[in-house]
Amino acid sequence: MKTTRAAVLAALVMAAACPGSAMATPSDATAGLFAPAQAPPTAKAVTAALSKVGASYASGAAGPDAFDCSGLTMWALARAGTSAPHSSFAQYAMGSAVSRSDIRRGDLVFFDSFGAGASHVGIATSSTTAVSATNHGVMTHPIFDAYWGGHYVGARRPS
Repeated sequence: MKTTRAAVLAALVMAAACPGSAMATPSDATAGLFAPAQAPPTAKAVTAALSKVGASYASGAAGPDAFDCSGLTMWALARAGTSAPHSSFAQYAMGSAVSRSDIRRGDLVFFDSFGAGASHVGIATSSTTAVSATNHGVMTHPIFDAYWGGHYVGARRPS
């Protein structure tokens, strides 16, 4: 049975008008219909990382005033309730692999810009941009421009 929006609204109006009626209890078809959408936990990580744009880079640092790349992602993911190791190589083993064409806000993106393999990590802010701690500090940058695209290794979706 397909429930239309008009039918749901009519049931809710009737339930409000007749609180003692059977209509006052939402059915499985209407339960949660108007619940607000929950943001994924990684949305908090993106917001946290973006709040640090302009912070200094320091090798081995994990905030709150200076970061290295994996320190920033570790710190930001912790704000979203997800633990991560302080190593881009170890973070590359987290979650599930994501194809280049399926990168979403909150995915970890990896580059070989500081040596072979996943030597640099950032957090995708969209399908084409990321925030990461570089030698120039925490900054946003494209994922697939001439520089970063040439060093792209892969992406992972934290779980």
